[in-house]
Amino acid sequence: MKPDWRASLAAMPPGGIAVFRPAQGQRGAGRVGRALLEEAAILGGGQVFAFPGGDLLLGAVPGPGQRAAQAIGELTGLAPLAWSLPEGQAELATRAEAANLAPPPRAWSLAALEAHCAQAPLREVARLTLFRAGHGGAPLAQRLGPAALDLDDPELEAMAREWLCRRVLAALTHPVERAELPALRPGLRLILDFPLAGPQATPGGAMRAGAPNDPNGPIALLPLAVLGVPSGFARMAGSLRQSGWAVGLLASDITTLEALDVPDVTWAAPITARPPAVLPPRLILLGRPNPDPPEWRCAPGILHEVET
Repeated sequence: MKPDWRASLAAMPPGGIAVFRPAQGQRGAGRVGRALLEEAAILGGGQVFAFPGGDLLLGAVPGPGQRAAQAIGELTGLAPLAWSLPEGQAELATRAEAANLAPPPRAWSLAALEAHCAQAPLREVARLTLFRAGHGGAPLAQRLGPAALDLDDPELEAMAREWLCRRVLAALTHPVERAELPALRPGLRLILDFPLAGPQATPGGAMRAGAPNDPNGPIALLPLAVLGVPSGFARMAGSLRQSGWAVGLLASDITTLEALDVPDVTWAAPITARPPAVLPPRLILLGRPNPDPPEWRCAPGILHEVET
């Protein structure tokens, strides 16, 4: 029988804590958040409830829950909600009820996922996001790429990105399908997602973007897996630069940047509360953390995502 969160909430002693992590952001961040909440439940005497719309910790001792909430915010950039009990019981119950009734994530077979990526309307699977530098001002850049499906399986997510990247690139060269993509904004620097094959995946080879070796040209954003064959990446990067593209690498975790030294690239990674130990010269921060974005996102050389 599934544990009853309502009964557990009613049994919580005064002075207990409730921590709720909404199901948002990358799935990998969600797994990290749940693990921290489960550890807090063991240390603080409590239980974690997994809902389709998020995870709920009910703890008898507040200290471990408070530390878990802080760690989740620092590691993922998405701070969970926390309440002292019984004062926050009513608001907590409303949040938990909504999360419990949220639709569960869709389970995909490989064939179904491939069919979805091939047949879903482009307006649903392509996404345009805007970026700016510093504390204010108009957007300076725009990213066109596949919408994340937030799958539990990172290998399936990577495959979906490959298929959707190819669709978006093909649509850019097709007069009819291009009209189905989000409209690019004139004057903003383009950040365009490329699949693992890089420019060879586009119809007719590399898409010419401007003058060769322009460091301020549009950015071809490649998955980090392209580094698996260093000589192949060097050839791909050279081809892109000759076609007027700057080269970007997409990491799923910003701490990856601390372990890799790849010259002359722009890094893109999800934003976190704390910066990496060494900031690269050029960095694109993805996502908009809630409630407060970290101040370090406004450092020189950083583009950060803004509301579209």
